[in-house]
Amino acid sequence: MSDFDPHDETATDGTLVSWIAVGEDAALEPLIRRYEKPLMAVLIRASGSRSAAEDLFQETWIRVVQSASRFDPSLPFRPWLFKIAWNVVRTDLDRSSRRRESPLDGAIGLATKSKPVEDEVLQRDEHRRTRQLITALPPKLAETLMLKYFEELTEKEVALRLGVPVGTVKSRLHNALQRLALALGEAS
Repeated sequence: MSDFDPHDETATDGTLVSWIAVGEDAALEPLIRRYEKPLMAVLIRASGSRSAAEDLFQETWIRVVQSASRFDPSLPFRPWLFKIAWNVVRTDLDRSSRRRESPLDGAIGLATKSKPVEDEVLQRDEHRRTRQLITALPPKLAETLMLKYFEELTEKEVALRLGVPVGTVKSRLHNALQRLALALGEAS
């Protein structure tokens, strides 16, 4: 491997990850710049808030650094990055569902609030449940679903972003929606 040049914008993702794996921290910056917008967009949709997404964003990149030595530079970086991000989101959702307030606290709080606040709490809970169901999907299905319906990309744009044929996107969307419908039916 040649000497790392942090100003070389032509370095491939795989090369940058290889440099990160050997402790060249400056190689992380170009990767973050390349993937900041699409990763933040997905994390904001998955978490429901910019603040939470920023924490998830940082945790994702920490895990990228920790796992860099296991990355195969001959493979595309983007799917690997988003798989790590989905695992971070899942972990966060698991943690937050364990930190729920007691039923008594909730009853006292709702009894003292107005109807619009109660509706907002119910809507937030529904949003959280939907996020949990989406993040419980296999990462490829979840990412495809998020790109199509939350980032509002066309199937062709999703295919280009993921580097897969349009038919694969359609298949993943169909599979993801079937699984969500089944999960929602079981939750009712």
